[in-house]
Amino acid sequence: MKKRLFVLLIVLTILALGAIPALAGPPQKAEGLWQYQPFILGVKEAGCNTFLTIFENGLWTGTFEGTSIDDGKVVIHCNGAWSFNAIVSFEGSVAGKSGTLQMSVVGGRPDALSDWEGKSVILSGTGELANLRGQGTFWGPGASEVGEWGDIYYEGNYHFEP
Repeated sequence: MKKRLFVLLIVLTILALGAIPALAGPPQKAEGLWQYQPFILGVKEAGCNTFLTIFENGLWTGTFEGTSIDDGKVVIHCNGAWSFNAIVSFEGSVAGKSGTLQMSVVGGRPDALSDWEGKSVILSGTGELANLRGQGTFWGPGASEVGEWGDIYYEGNYHFEP
């Protein structure tokens, strides 16, 4: 009998702890414009695929206000589709708080004439952005030429963890 009572108390304690509300605030909406300027650092070919090593400068307006740089890869696939992945290093402010953050961005487009689309996830931050978490989507025509500025629109959700 004591054993059953002990197990019941443990189960009730676990259930009670699971009911403690999260301390993070509700997600806030993020939206704006990410302008970027791409440069090609290297080109490799494997079969009919082309691999580009790129560097980009970025300007952010909207919820994210600041500048960024990123190093990434673009693959132009045999079927004409393009894919992209990079780590973006952002410096600026979000919701009036300043610092730096790192984001992972991945995306693509079905061909060279289509708009880009993809997803982003905040990986880490410093300063007042150290506890910023969030994810979102992006889309837009992007840059038409190397060294020219292109437009990408972003939206998503973010929150500051306690």
